[in-house]
Amino acid sequence: MPLKAIWTLLFCLLWGPCLAAETITHESVAGYSPSQAELRLIFSRQKLFWPNGDPITVFILEPDSEEHRQFCIQQLSLLPYVLQRRWDRLVYSGTGDRPTIVPNEQVMKQLVASTPGAIGYLGSADASQGGDHEDL
Repeated sequence: MPLKAIWTLLFCLLWGPCLAAETITHESVAGYSPSQAELRLIFSRQKLFWPNGDPITVFILEPDSEEHRQFCIQQLSLLPYVLQRRWDRLVYSGTGDRPTIVPNEQVMKQLVASTPGAIGYLGSADASQGGDHEDL
C-alpha cells in the first residue's frame, strides 16, 4: 500500500503542472483578472456582472469531462459535484441558470471570443504559456 501512495504522489508532482487549466475572457473585460474567490462566485453563477457593469456569460465544458474536473479542482478548489449542486439549487428555485455547456475547447474559444462579457477555460493543451488567465 505505501508503494501505491508513493507512485500516486510522484505522478501528481510530475504531471500536475501539465494538467493545469486557465481561464479565458472576452476582450471586453481585458485587464481584469478575477481572484480565485471571484472565479468561484462567477462559475457558481453567484456573481453576474463584471466591475464595468457588463453581464457575465459563463461557458463550461461537459461536466463529466476530465478538463472540467481539473479546472474545478485546480482553479476553483471545488469538486465538480459541488458546482452542479449550486447550479441545480439556482435553477430549481428559479433564481438563476446554469452555465452554457460547450462540446470542446475549440468551440469554447470561439464562443468566448465572440460573446461580450464571456468567461470560460481551456485545458493545458490549448493554454498559453503566459500564466493562468488569457484575454481573447
